Amino acid sequence: MIVPPTTSVAVIPEDALPKQLAPHRRGFTLIELLVVIAIIAALIALLLPAVQQAREAARRTQCRNNLKQLGLALHNYESTHKLFPPFFIYRTGNPMRLADTDKGANWLVMLLPFIDQSAAYNQWNASAQAVTQPGRSQEFAALKCPTDPYSSGNHGSYAGGGWARGNFGMNVAPCSLDFFADARTSLGGVGGANFCIGLHDISDGTSQTIAVDELRAGLNVNDVRGLWAMPGLSNGTAAMTDDDATPNACTKEPDDQENCNAAGLFGAAGNSQGCMGCWEDTVTNQMTSRSLHAGGVHVLLADASVRFVSQNIDARGDCGAPRAVWQALHTRAGNEVVAEF
Repeated sequence: MIVPPTTSVAVIPEDALPKQLAPHRRGFTLIELLVVIAIIAALIALLLPAVQQAREAARRTQCRNNLKQLGLALHNYESTHKLFPPFFIYRTGNPMRLADTDKGANWLVMLLPFIDQSAAYNQWNASAQAVTQPGRSQEFAALKCPTDPYSSGNHGSYAGGGWARGNFGMNVAPCSLDFFADARTSLGGVGGANFCIGLHDISDGTSQTIAVDELRAGLNVNDVRGLWAMPGLSNGTAAMTDDDATPNACTKEPDDQENCNAAGLFGAAGNSQGCMGCWEDTVTNQMTSRSLHAGGVHVLLADASVRFVSQNIDARGDCGAPRAVWQALHTRAGNEVVAEF
């Protein structure tokens, strides 16, 4: 039997191999890594605005839907009571002064059963002052525009405190600083303090008359704007003339309101914070429509339809005839023929 000779294979270390035969191991160079990072950053920069726009489109749609539901609630209320709700109920004191707290429920409180919030409405004591009602601190998504971050939390501290925020205001009186009296005239809106109207009173046409304007919530606890349950112009619009004549008015002191100085928004200070300036007054009697949507505001017409109105709409600093389109849309019986808007 022949036994083959034993052979052995020598293992040559890699470092002994010729350079061209060594295993090829290569990582990223610094330049390549920087190029990859730059490409990723560029893609993010391109995609982020699109993502933000998509999110804002969704928020804007929700805002419109919330206004639409308020429109249906107003019509259901009118169908039940044959009138729209009053702006608010007051008993003594100056109805235009938020600090005078002898006031009852406002229009949004009265609409709670019609937006599936009967339990919340039933907690309100009709004979008690609004400032004593625990429900004033309750937040409702249906009364907010999700684009406005200030409408969540940020409860108002004025006139008793504990007031939750919202973003919608009744069109009360577009042409006068005395909204209590002006609401009762043909140039009034769709309600007033201790005053109601019905669909039959809107002789300008329900598709030509604004019932509810979009509002911005106050920027801090001392700012009285956008307090949904407070009886007064915290949730209404009036005197949309002079320096408050346009949607998103960006003059130095457009809204005349109480507690403006405490809010730190008087004059240029408010103007520099997103056109939220105000004028310190002993009453709150001037308020225009505002939003954080680019270019304009949502409005609810008296026929329950929702429109987006450009902040560049035809507007004028007075309500003399012929009235500008923005002012004409807010009068219920001004005998105007409103052009397309």
